[in-house]
Amino acid sequence: MASGKGGTGKTFISSNFSYFLKVNGFSLASADADVEAPDLLLSLGGAGKIIAERKYFGSMIPIVNYDRCIGCGRCVEACKFNAIEMDGGKPKINYEKCEGYGVCSIVCPVKAIDMRERLTGKIVVVESVEGVPIVTGDLIPGGANSGRLVYEVKSTLRRYFPENDFYIVDSAPGIGCPVISSISGADLLLVVVEPIPQSLNGAVRLINVAESLNVKWIMLLNKFDINVDFSSKIIDEYDVIGSIPYDLDVVKSYTMMTPLLKFNPDSKAAKSLVNVFEKVLEAI
Repeated sequence: MASGKGGTGKTFISSNFSYFLKVNGFSLASADADVEAPDLLLSLGGAGKIIAERKYFGSMIPIVNYDRCIGCGRCVEACKFNAIEMDGGKPKINYEKCEGYGVCSIVCPVKAIDMRERLTGKIVVVESVEGVPIVTGDLIPGGANSGRLVYEVKSTLRRYFPENDFYIVDSAPGIGCPVISSISGADLLLVVVEPIPQSLNGAVRLINVAESLNVKWIMLLNKFDINVDFSSKIIDEYDVIGSIPYDLDVVKSYTMMTPLLKFNPDSKAAKSLVNVFEKVLEAI
């Protein structure tokens, strides 16, 4: 599930599709690949049981051995991110600017700079209150290599749940590294779009990425009735598998941390979701 833009409802779709598969007897596990702002677990009732948790070391940081350093300044010259400056005749590293590529350690003539792993996040395997297994990646603020963390999350998903019928991946917004890592290797990408130009523009960019990765895609139109004319334009031009209406019960279900299909299965949005999900199964 991806969107190319934040706020379109992809986590809403991911959580309810996960719940839909579970109540219909499929084995599944879901991954929250929005590692900078994970919230899929909240949409499925929160944590019921923690299965596993591990730290994620996704980047490297340089450490200066000042007893060995001769203050030549070559590391300062080599750093293209201006993360090193001379202070009192010795190099001082600004870790907020450092990207961890390690060029400084390579050019140091006396090997006074060592590269060490840096803690950049964690991976948690949990069963939600609704009984859906979820693997969540959580990047620390400002942490690097979010795309690699998503890869680790997906690998963990398959390692812990190797025989499942479905793996549902709730992607980050946009088309950056974590999104590319999210959709790479997918059997089907469900592009969630809402009827506003910004959302469609983001979706088109996402589709271009998917096609470059040879990933099949279909489009889901969410909140279609907030702009009927623009919705009609999207339906005419793209492969839209179904439409979901705007429904205040969606907001209520979120505040209760409960999938809409459980919170109010008779709501207009819930009925539309079931219809769309059945079509998605046919497409798969």
